[in-house]
Amino acid sequence: MRRYLVSIHTLIDDLEFERALEQVARVKKVSKGPEDDVAVSLYEGVILAELSHGRMGDANASFKAALILDPDAKLPLSVSPKLMRQFEDVRARVLDELATRGEGRKPLEPPAPTPSHVPQPALATGALSSPAVSELSGTRSSLRDHALIPAVAGGVLVVTGGVFWRLAEREKSKLETPGSGVGSRDEARAVASCARSRQTVAVSLLAAGVTGLGIALGLHLSGEPETSVVLQPGADGATALVSGRWP
Repeated sequence: MRRYLVSIHTLIDDLEFERALEQVARVKKVSKGPEDDVAVSLYEGVILAELSHGRMGDANASFKAALILDPDAKLPLSVSPKLMRQFEDVRARVLDELATRGEGRKPLEPPAPTPSHVPQPALATGALSSPAVSELSGTRSSLRDHALIPAVAGGVLVVTGGVFWRLAEREKSKLETPGSGVGSRDEARAVASCARSRQTVAVSLLAAGVTGLGIALGLHLSGEPETSVVLQPGADGATALVSGRWP
């Protein structure tokens, strides 16, 4: 499904709105759930709004279909301030309708997990009958030493993403500033395509950077010193005493 969405995103970046709309129609047939429906409807709304003849009514309908499923959904790409206001107006109307029906915001339900058999741990009875003390020890190598690499990589990606975003904003300003050197429709299309491409790269870099920082934080918090568990039979020979911390 992701490949289809990337294809739609690329067509929009290239201002191929008619072809993007055709791809949306194909993707709707292979949707696998509410999350896919939300993403496809958001792209469809943007495409309909950007078409030269401006199908705003159809665009609002697509936005509403997405927001009914996920009232907190966000547009998957950067759009003009006018279109963003239109999208937020639709969100406000959807929230009013949901409040009127007493439903409120409901997050998308994740797919039901596939049931699987998980074997339960068992204690060996023979070990309990021995008077000797059995010590179960395990060591975990410190993960904190490995957190630096994803932290540095994540920081670099975030900074680089910010640079690309700034470059994209600079390209967009050419379209909004008179006398910026954009004198023809072809030049405007080229500038818009360049800005959107840089925004896509910026978002990808920022997402990867945040992921790297999250991994680094997880490694840092997961690092624990060596732990051990002591298993000792009770005085009656039928019970067991456990002390220490499980690794």
